[in-house]
Amino acid sequence: MSRSLTGQVNLRELARQEASIEAELPLSDFERVIALSTPANNKAGESDEGVIRVSLRFSGEHDLVFLRGNLEGSVTLTCQRCMEAMDYSLAGPVKLAVSEKEQEVEGLPKGFELICLLDADDLGLKLDEVHLLPLVEDELLLRIPLVPMHGEGAECLGRARVGEVSDEAEPKEEITRPFSALADLMASKGKGH
Repeated sequence: MSRSLTGQVNLRELARQEASIEAELPLSDFERVIALSTPANNKAGESDEGVIRVSLRFSGEHDLVFLRGNLEGSVTLTCQRCMEAMDYSLAGPVKLAVSEKEQEVEGLPKGFELICLLDADDLGLKLDEVHLLPLVEDELLLRIPLVPMHGEGAECLGRARVGEVSDEAEPKEEITRPFSALADLMASKGKGH
């Protein structure tokens, strides 16, 4: 069963049906991600680069709803080493456990992150009135590094500049010692006595 990510959904019902959602959404639907991206993503008319593919499967157990799936897509970020635009992959798995009550994290399956809807801005949300788009956007935001840089093996002008600077011989400055004259004076007075 395939549904949309936009709008309010009933997670309990999706879990009961063991439903799945597959969607392709424009990057522009994720305003907080766009705010962190390089202006190239903010231009109108961006094509395939600005697409996020979402695949989610729902299941339930006791008071928990499990979301398993994958995210695919990329965003243009500014490399903080060379200050040039770079594509950054946001692809990876999604493993969320959603609850209306505070739960013990120890009881969760390995790799799952607990989201307690009661803690969400104290709104007291229920499993039958959840918007999935902000949950997916949160997952995308968690994948964006605090300091984006080109990966190892990628061409980065900043890495080349750092190498050039460290390879150059630093000019040797003459060291001045302001109290050396005083030491000489004290030494000469000591010899005169």
